[in-house]
Amino acid sequence: MTVSTALHLLLVAFLVVVFPVWDRRETRRLKTSADPDVRLRAYQKTIGWQLAATALLLVTVPPRLLFVPPATLRELGVTVTARAAMPIVIGLLIGAVLPVLLTRRKGAAAKPMPQLAALDFFLPRGRRERAWFAAMCVTVGVCEEIIFRGFLVRFLAEGPPLALGVAAGIAISALIFGIDHGYQGIVGILSTGVLALVMTALFFIGETLWLPIVLHALIDLRVLLLVPTAGLPRADAASDG
Repeated sequence: MTVSTALHLLLVAFLVVVFPVWDRRETRRLKTSADPDVRLRAYQKTIGWQLAATALLLVTVPPRLLFVPPATLRELGVTVTARAAMPIVIGLLIGAVLPVLLTRRKGAAAKPMPQLAALDFFLPRGRRERAWFAAMCVTVGVCEEIIFRGFLVRFLAEGPPLALGVAAGIAISALIFGIDHGYQGIVGILSTGVLALVMTALFFIGETLWLPIVLHALIDLRVLLLVPTAGLPRADAASDG
């Protein structure tokens, strides 16, 4: 076993075993701590581990292999042109922009989306948190796509010692991606798992990782348009209105 393979196995073990446990503890801390800087440190730690993992991959994997899928659709026996990505992209953009437009139209008195309300413990409050949250969104958009799509799909599909095949690589990487978003709850795990499959489809159709990277970052950044600078209104305040 080469050093690179050993490091890749350790990264996979981190994603499958270590990170979900760490994420669960971090979520508990975010929900119960009275320290106003807990969220800020959570954003910084997310940026840190993702940059470290991405740097490891860029050193141990030829960069060109991280930005193209392990096989073309034609090699997989699927006849789909790059134009097929357009409806997917348009659907994602509509799904991302529509809540923003509805929130802006209803104004400050609008009741927060249930998905956002459930994640209030993680959402930024104040300009400093929003700046770090934005930095985290961009980092996650780049790094998660490199880690989960560019690396993990290929590693599970053809890398030693697994070589499970492309279909299994896609499915298992999406499952791991969903589990690693456990702080969002069961609905969040399922929705991020589906999003992983959509991003993987775009990765294979376009034969480049750049489109998923840009879309991922934009989808995460839109939260800043949905959440006021002061944070979401409290549930009791919303009910008073």
